[in-house]
Amino acid sequence: MTSKKNLLFLSAALAAFSAPAFGQGAHPADADAETTQLSLDRMVISAGTEKVAIDTPQAVTTLDQDDIDQRQATTIGDLLQGIPGVNVQGGVGALGQGFNIRGMGTAIGDSDNRILMTVDGVTKFYEQYRMGAFFSEPELYKRVEVLRGPASSTLYGAGALAGVVNFTTKDASDFLKNGDPLAVRLKAATETNAEAHTLSGIVAAQPVEAVELIGNYNYRRSHEYKSGNGTTVPASAALSDSWLVKGRVAIGGNRKHAVWASYQDWVSDAPQLYDQVSAATGNSIMRRRVHDKTAVLGYVNDFDGSKLLNVEAQLSYAKSLVHQTETTFLGANLAFSDFSYASWQGKVQNTSEIRLGGDWTSFLITGVQWSEQKRRNPRVSFAGVVTPGAGTHPEGDMTKYGVFSQLEIMWSDRLMIIPGVRVDWTDLKPGATVVGGTRLTSRVKDTGVSPKIAAIYSLTDWLGVFGSAARTVRMPNVDEVFTRSATRPSNPNLQPEKSDNYEAGFTLSFNGLAEKHDKLRLKTTLFRNDVKNLIINAAGAPGTPYFTNIGRSRFKGVEMEAEYGVGGFFASGSMAIIDGKDRLTGAYLNSIPANSYRLTLGYADAGSGLSGGWTGEFAERQNKVTTGAFASAGSGLPTPGYGIHSVFLSFKPRSGAAEGFEFRIAADNIFDRQFRRHLSALPAEGQTFKFTVANTF
Repeated sequence: MTSKKNLLFLSAALAAFSAPAFGQGAHPADADAETTQLSLDRMVISAGTEKVAIDTPQAVTTLDQDDIDQRQATTIGDLLQGIPGVNVQGGVGALGQGFNIRGMGTAIGDSDNRILMTVDGVTKFYEQYRMGAFFSEPELYKRVEVLRGPASSTLYGAGALAGVVNFTTKDASDFLKNGDPLAVRLKAATETNAEAHTLSGIVAAQPVEAVELIGNYNYRRSHEYKSGNGTTVPASAALSDSWLVKGRVAIGGNRKHAVWASYQDWVSDAPQLYDQVSAATGNSIMRRRVHDKTAVLGYVNDFDGSKLLNVEAQLSYAKSLVHQTETTFLGANLAFSDFSYASWQGKVQNTSEIRLGGDWTSFLITGVQWSEQKRRNPRVSFAGVVTPGAGTHPEGDMTKYGVFSQLEIMWSDRLMIIPGVRVDWTDLKPGATVVGGTRLTSRVKDTGVSPKIAAIYSLTDWLGVFGSAARTVRMPNVDEVFTRSATRPSNPNLQPEKSDNYEAGFTLSFNGLAEKHDKLRLKTTLFRNDVKNLIINAAGAPGTPYFTNIGRSRFKGVEMEAEYGVGGFFASGSMAIIDGKDRLTGAYLNSIPANSYRLTLGYADAGSGLSGGWTGEFAERQNKVTTGAFASAGSGLPTPGYGIHSVFLSFKPRSGAAEGFEFRIAADNIFDRQFRRHLSALPAEGQTFKFTVANTF
């Protein structure tokens, strides 16, 4: 029955799109000589000079539109899986996923602000017990940029001890070609394992030369999937509707002087398991309406090409709201409860180009940031009585201010030196939560200074070396400072986390190594991150706070990315080996992923638009864990090693009558292996086939 449903769905989609006949397009004359673009050669979105990933003194991975489309991701976690050093924690469904970079992430699957998640420059944050961290739709984005390590804090925000994940939404210009004023893209996808269906529609328009508009709607539905042994995995169903509207108006004749605005909305409304992280608390069902929205107003002005003034500014509003009903199992008199984070954010940044003489030049990036975040948790009885939050989920406000400056100094194309510094202030104000007849009134303020220096030097045309040293400070948040109960107090004396991170590595870039048109790229990064006062949620006796500082902890490891391309053949591999310990006790930290390896082999024919290949994902046994009060699957229990295999095929003509048409098929975990990724609390998906068809008119 499942196969029939999916075949019918796919057939209907194919008929609806009415794709042009294949094989009518012209093949480029030099198709045989064309080498597939390598990801390490992609541009990194950053202030200052344009850079490619391999030429930055930091580990950076960029997913472009083709990567996003090929992954056919159901969740944001599916999209990020496979990036070296990046792992998904907690659950497997869209509502249960937290994130981990280089071993830093919340062991119980809640959100973790050691990782900054941004959407079009807006920082997103959510925390709720037994829930995930980031609610969004992969189809909204054209680009994902992952910067690993604390050095990224300078420009993006305070406290990015692990790194930054930047999401960029689609633009009208991505679909408007050859001066066309209107473009429409329709897409349908299906997945056999979970009987998943996705429909997407995009309308892009340029009514006049200076105006660009885009609208995007996405419909996603899936049942719970089965693991490799045929067991249905709880809390894995998906139900969401999302949409994006975005516009840009150029001012005057300069396209770099413009005002832009965007609004995106993601909604999931369905019965859900209470525990989306691990399903460990039983099969208690509640109804959750999850509503996440982000609105941005931006302004850019390069002052007609001025070298001293290139201003970017934006004002944004973001809110993540979870409305829970049918919750009497949590309290007999509980009608509903809301969990929300709402924030206003502002940022102004300027980039100045300063010529230093000879082959020396520099870019100075300076800016200021502000945010006001409100955390609310009203709990309403059947009689209409409102209780403002629970002690273990307290209400409160957090105000942040930050100033930053970064200098990029370049000598020819051989040397780049990047010093930078950031200063942040936080002001925490407790909310109306009452515990044991007491309401907190004292505010908590902290200040942090985060300096860094990084450099990369090309010893030869093919060999480069790089290194960095950065101190990053993360101030405690509302939950960490004000959480309490009748027997355990809050912790206003919680100290900021301080990270001293050191990185070193080398790069290899060869053109024409074995063949005239081949390319080889390799980047290896060794890192050590010493964290003082790491904040953890620890089991404790009455009289001790829920959150406390660990004196010293150390995260260390190595990441490697390698790629090779010749003609249409491409190969890529990655490796991440990470270790983490409490330096005072010697105990292993339970947020450390298994050592992992990934290899992809494939072929892409530029003339026909056909491409395909194989991917292998391998992980070692992870038994370096510390059992304790919170030990559970995904935290504190060992996992065996595994190896899984997947294949993929796509057809995407670049020219001719079939240009704009796209067909993709993939078979994931083709041998139906039963396995669990170490930081995930639930088994991974068993064998599944994915189909996608799309057409741009």
